[in-house]
Amino acid sequence: MIAHLDHGNRLHARIPFPFNILGSKYEYVLMKVLGKLTDMDWIYRHRAAKGLVDTLANRVVLPLIHGEVLNPDEVENMVLRLEAEGHVMALGTCECRHGMNMFEGEKVEGRDPNLTCVMIGDWGKGHLYTYPRQYRHTTAQELVDLARFWHRNGRVLTAWGCSDFHGFLISYCHCHPDYCVPLRNQLKRGNRVFYPGYNFARVHEGLCAGGEECGAVCVERCHFGAVGMLDGLARVDEDKCHGCAQCVAHCPRGAVTLAPRAGHSLSYCSPDLLGYGVERGTHKTQIKTQMY
Repeated sequence: MIAHLDHGNRLHARIPFPFNILGSKYEYVLMKVLGKLTDMDWIYRHRAAKGLVDTLANRVVLPLIHGEVLNPDEVENMVLRLEAEGHVMALGTCECRHGMNMFEGEKVEGRDPNLTCVMIGDWGKGHLYTYPRQYRHTTAQELVDLARFWHRNGRVLTAWGCSDFHGFLISYCHCHPDYCVPLRNQLKRGNRVFYPGYNFARVHEGLCAGGEECGAVCVERCHFGAVGMLDGLARVDEDKCHGCAQCVAHCPRGAVTLAPRAGHSLSYCSPDLLGYGVERGTHKTQIKTQMY
């Protein structure tokens, strides 16, 4: 019930709009079910129940839909490209918060923390039609500003699609580790919901001040447990790093930068959509050592 987005002026595998509406209307129900299963500790104390839930997650849900981690520079390239090609982008209430009925009442520097989901293409049209009070049209510049703002406030920037089809991009989100159902599931239950991005973080030992001086902010900011301390200096586990660039943005000494993963590729976000050249590793914009 979702339409492919082909990173050009062409949309393919279009689904009749009524089915798109149904998908938009009940997406939050899936988040509600997944959230409840994630938080039911008793399930994971029984081998049979745990096996059943893990099978459902890894063989049904995750092959159908999963996320890919981005950094702010990649998001900027992505939304500018989508806007230039005329694709609808709708900003609205986080489906995880909607499904779990978990909303924040206080604004963050004047911004509503619940308005963090961006639906794209036909999926965006469906949400605008179904939830006219919860979703509205947005611009690329607004999304660039939101991405950098929420990233600075600890959010993980993610793109979402369906199955492993290239170009099947349906939404983009600023995921809060306490509210995002998929992120919570990965961190709490170990299911691989998010695919790492095109880059991983790398620490320059000569610049690292050590945890005692800066409070190991890079360790604190890493949601995926990829950053640790060894002999007083920060170290990054490349296999665990998802390239979210939280450590890059918050290192007070600028000791952490992003490096490209060799031979890496993503399903929904092709290199050119994120601002990379045809050859992987050639970026049209310089990844910043200090993003803010």
